[in-house]
Amino acid sequence: MDISGLSIAQLGALYAAGETDPSEVLSATLERIDRLDGALGAFAEVTAERATAEAAERTAELRRGESRGPLHGVPVAVKELFDVAGAVGDYGSEVLAGRVSDADAELVRRLRAAGAVIVGVTRSHELGWGITSQHATRSSPRNPWDLDRVPGGSSGGSAAAVAAGMVPAAVASDTGGSVRIPATFCGVAGIKPTLGRISRAGGAALAPTLDTPGVVAGRVEDLWPLLAAMSGPHEGDPATLADPLPAAPDPASFGHGLAGVRVGIAPALRGAVPWGEGTTAGFDRTCEALSAAGATLVEVDLPAAEDMLAAFVPLQMAEAYDVHNRQFGLFPERADDYGADVRGRLRMASEVTMGEYLESRRRRLEFIWAFDRAFESLDALLTPISAVGPSTIDEPDTVLVDGERRTLREVVMGFTVPQNLTGLPTVAVPVGFDGDGLPVGIQFTAGRRREDVAVRVAGAVEHELGPEAPRVPVTPNQGG
Repeated sequence: MDISGLSIAQLGALYAAGETDPSEVLSATLERIDRLDGALGAFAEVTAERATAEAAERTAELRRGESRGPLHGVPVAVKELFDVAGAVGDYGSEVLAGRVSDADAELVRRLRAAGAVIVGVTRSHELGWGITSQHATRSSPRNPWDLDRVPGGSSGGSAAAVAAGMVPAAVASDTGGSVRIPATFCGVAGIKPTLGRISRAGGAALAPTLDTPGVVAGRVEDLWPLLAAMSGPHEGDPATLADPLPAAPDPASFGHGLAGVRVGIAPALRGAVPWGEGTTAGFDRTCEALSAAGATLVEVDLPAAEDMLAAFVPLQMAEAYDVHNRQFGLFPERADDYGADVRGRLRMASEVTMGEYLESRRRRLEFIWAFDRAFESLDALLTPISAVGPSTIDEPDTVLVDGERRTLREVVMGFTVPQNLTGLPTVAVPVGFDGDGLPVGIQFTAGRRREDVAVRVAGAVEHELGPEAPRVPVTPNQGG
């Protein structure tokens, strides 16, 4: 049975009709992972034995007429920054080599309770601190659309696994763009929910006041079932929100247009790096799709992307240093065990002063105020995710922009960090391809706690673009 490209709802319909069952779907999933992951490197570990037992339980439940909901029997992968009981738990780092998770992270526990079958843990950038997911000492995930390109990060393995049709959805996380960057590079949908929507208990933190668990999936409609299952207050993470998710947007409504919806475009968020032709075309195509769906595009005044990035860096660095120095007790004592890039960032982070950190916190409050004020008259905000396509495996940290070599971080993070600083929900959606045959994505940010609006607008654009949006590649390939 070929399950690649099937949505969560389609799997559920097949189960309901008795045309297949979770055990058969898991067998097909494991076969596809075994066949493709040698080239992709998306998984750190496949938990086949426990997944097989879980799938058998979900099958038996269906035969008794019992269902746990839309995730019942659905294969799901989990980013290696979150603990999966009995699986590798080193968070992608040699500094924790040999660690095995002894219990599930809270979000994994909730997914299992909702009926999901956890098939394994996916590769992340080391300890979540990077946007390429490349490792010097272990296997690294590659982009399913071109194996010579990075999948983005830090949730690169999750996005690659979904894009290659190995699983319909996967857990990811986002501190400065780590859901949305790999989503756009791999041509899948992704959601970074409102800060505090999902418990972070049971995993590795990068910058605690910025970290947000999220989801990547093959299409927008598949984001909500995982989001709903994982969301809700949790005493193990006092930062979680007490209020429930808004009502789920009906995927059937994605084709009903966006009449009355106001979508903002902010010139100050264009970033300091010129956009490549693919990003420009994808943005323009999205604006046309929004207009065709009946939305109103309005220009809005917001803080400059460069100012927000300048405030983000010391904030993230200071918090990350505290995690590794005081909480983990690993840096600088175990500095040599870290990868060179993360080690270098930690050394720079050790030089952030208290004054710099506090000034960044002050600026962050200004940005939150400005965005919240803007959403008093807006439903959603449209921005790119990257100025150009993904970097190459050989030179992962830099890309060419108008013939000039620039760091990958500077062509991406000006677009992605505003949503982390403000804590706002954001959905990434693929909107086409660039000249190299690689996917292009954009993002819709909505007001605080309005994940439903971001999903509805992104879903409408996905529907409007139809065949122009990237779809799951059948097998990993070179150049799309």
